[in-house]
Amino acid sequence: GSGMTYDSGMKHRLVFRASDRAEFQTIADGRKTIETRAATPKYRKVAVGDELVIRCGTEEVTRVVKRVEIYFSIDELLAGVGLNNVMPLVENVEQAKQEWYSYPGYRDKIAQHGLVAWYI
Repeated sequence: GSGMTYDSGMKHRLVFRASDRAEFQTIADGRKTIETRAATPKYRKVAVGDELVIRCGTEEVTRVVKRVEIYFSIDELLAGVGLNNVMPLVENVEQAKQEWYSYPGYRDKIAQHGLVAWYI
C-alpha cells in the first residue's frame, strides 16, 4: 500500500446477488477497481475512508473507499472512469447499460439521481 492511514470510517454493506458472483469475483481478485450504485441519498453518504463490506453468498471482501465521484449518466461515468474498471466482464457500453438496467428500478434511479463511483 501507499502507507496512507485513514481514520476508521463508516462501514457500508453491499450484497451481490448470487447471479452476480462473477462480478463479485472481479472485486475479490482486484480486476474491478470501481464499484457503482445509483446515487440515491443512501449511497451519497459513503465517503473517502469508509469501508465497503461486499458480500456474495458466504464470501465477503472489504475495501476502503479511496475516492468518490458522482456522474449524471452512464455515458458520463464511463467516459470518466473507463468501462474496464467498472465492468471488466462486459464487451461494450450497450452490455454495461443492460447490466445496470437489470437491477430493479435502476433505469429510473439513474435518470433521477445519477451514479456514484467508488474507487476501491
